[in-house]
Amino acid sequence: MRFSEIYGNEALKARLVRMVDENRLGHALLFVEQEGMGALAFAIALSQYLNCTNRSGGDSCGECSSCRRHAHLTYPDLHFSFPISTSPKLSDSEKKTPICSYFLRDFSALVQENPYFDSHDLYTALGIENKAGAITVAEAKEIANTLSLQPYESQYKIQVIWEPEKMNSDSANKLLKLLEEPPAGTLFLLVTHKIEKMLTTVLSRCQIIRLQPEQRSNMAAILEQKFGIGKEEAMDFATISGGSVGKAFSAVENAGESGQNELLVQEMLEAALSKTLTGVLDVADALASMGKDRQKQWCVIAEGFVRKMFVTSQGLESIAFLNNDEKEFIERMVPRIKETFYSRAADALDAALRLLDSNVSAKLIFADLANRFYLYI
Repeated sequence: MRFSEIYGNEALKARLVRMVDENRLGHALLFVEQEGMGALAFAIALSQYLNCTNRSGGDSCGECSSCRRHAHLTYPDLHFSFPISTSPKLSDSEKKTPICSYFLRDFSALVQENPYFDSHDLYTALGIENKAGAITVAEAKEIANTLSLQPYESQYKIQVIWEPEKMNSDSANKLLKLLEEPPAGTLFLLVTHKIEKMLTTVLSRCQIIRLQPEQRSNMAAILEQKFGIGKEEAMDFATISGGSVGKAFSAVENAGESGQNELLVQEMLEAALSKTLTGVLDVADALASMGKDRQKQWCVIAEGFVRKMFVTSQGLESIAFLNNDEKEFIERMVPRIKETFYSRAADALDAALRLLDSNVSAKLIFADLANRFYLYI
């Protein structure tokens, strides 16, 4: 992965290149992003640039042995950890104590196909879409063992950790020890989507790098070129992406399913506001009958929609990123909704997501959520 192959965040590309060229690279970088902004791609591109034998013009060459192996994620000093669980893809012995190395083939294939993937994409690729992924103590031990060895080729052993917020307390504390006293030649590249869920002691040992949302006009131009769609349609998709390249790509590729999820959000809001309890519960029943991944997607879309409503209610429509259909619906609804609804609804949706990960009955989760929308609005 070369920097030139990554969409957006041009200033960050230049910053990372300077850090390498001026020998100012710390031992732990934490990339903070909204899902789909490309932080993992930046981590891989940084490793490739660092180890390229013929870099020039602020980028790796893409042709040397190191670059070719980075492109296939087979460079021997580049290692990956990410949330996992037991999977039908594993052997019986591997299921007893799963670690990320058992999933590397699927992970590598996903990254090469779409480096802007989200948690849903990863879990589907690993065959754990109906489970809650985690980075366990077993994986933390594997990281420690790997980093205790001397690098094969590079001056660094590079450990990429995708979603370190998915570590439990034991594995996070083991990582903390590594961050406090890293083996010589160690470089940690962490990618988080929820920095608020990480241990402050871990954060204090990392240099934090935040990815910025892509401007709508730039995003629309990217979509026009990549998908061959019209300017107006590209602008609509760019608007709902919130500046995330991955979300924009996914929106184009899955326009039908995303649209159906948003319609269900609007149906629940309409029924709640009109105090039609049967209508709210009908939506809850429809959600309960879906698969867990689709249920989680709906909760995420609903949270985004509630945020757009709140931002609009505060007179900040310019940063609500509404397409034409959303604008008409939200402007009609907002004047009739209690101001307290937005924060309470967001909390209820967060709770629903947590409960889905805990394998609570989906029928109970969405019936409760529907009742809360009915009462809060």
